[in-house]
Amino acid sequence: MSCNADGQSDSNNLNSGKSLNGNSKNKQLDTLEMEILGKSEVKKMSELEKKMIKAGLVDIQSVDSTLQVDVKYATTDNFMKRVLYEGYDKVYLQAEVAERLSKAQKALQKIDSALTLLVFDGTRPLSVQQEMWDALDSIPVNERVKFVSNPKNGSIHNYGCAVDLTIMNKNTGEWLDMGAGYDDLRKIAYPRHERKFLASGELSPLQVENRKLLRKVMKTGGFWVIETEWWHFNAFSRNKAKELFEIVK
Repeated sequence: MSCNADGQSDSNNLNSGKSLNGNSKNKQLDTLEMEILGKSEVKKMSELEKKMIKAGLVDIQSVDSTLQVDVKYATTDNFMKRVLYEGYDKVYLQAEVAERLSKAQKALQKIDSALTLLVFDGTRPLSVQQEMWDALDSIPVNERVKFVSNPKNGSIHNYGCAVDLTIMNKNTGEWLDMGAGYDDLRKIAYPRHERKFLASGELSPLQVENRKLLRKVMKTGGFWVIETEWWHFNAFSRNKAKELFEIVK
């Protein structure tokens, strides 16, 4: 999910404009779709992927093939318990953000070559953001914004500048134990409450160290974690993302 907190100030600035020109984007889309359709296992490009490409975003695995993905919103294994990304199981981000993610991956594998970043979500259309917001309508707005950004304001995910992820052991396929699952609404998932849960024994030292490792490598890539989700990292503040990019609707 996407939280409302923007985090600290930006570590880098972009010199590029908001998006590629229309002709370049359409040409890129046509080329990629033809490549997919030309394969023996014919698979039509989803409308959502077309939308990502038209917005000038990039597939993170085209930037770094070692990155692993497990797109939870393309399955029913998410807090909504239903598919939100129909026919789409990739992760797209702004090109600069994808490069930063690759840098974080390299930092992780330098520490331990058996480990890899496992990405759950990247760019999220505003329409999906609205579905998530509506699904939590039983929660007061002042509490709901801790888990899902109000679509009226837009999420950093909607600009392609935020990523949800964890660390996985490539040899075993197991995720490192973070003491709380992805999309866990409980306070034990909050980075800001780790000391409290560590002191009570509800989080183990290893679980906290695993979270710190994720934060360490993501910081190397130019990201920062938000206070209420151990898995959510921003590359830009909302204001900077809004200045540089268009929201994906």
